[in-house]
Amino acid sequence: MARTLSYIKTTNKFYSMKNLTKQYELANRNAKEFMKSGQITQYFEALLEVNKYKRLMVAVTAN
Repeated sequence: MARTLSYIKTTNKFYSMKNLTKQYELANRNAKEFMKSGQITQYFEALLEVNKYKRLMVAVTAN
């Protein structure tokens, strides 16, 4: 969690919950499609992206 907060502070980006939710849902949808089609590498990359947006959403709600 602290790493996520430091990421937000160092990038100086404004994250709105609406945008993060959309990006999270898109990454989650992509991960499911990659899993169904058997593209393992892209599936794992999409899961990492899902995890990133999930941590950012937690950090935004904590502030």
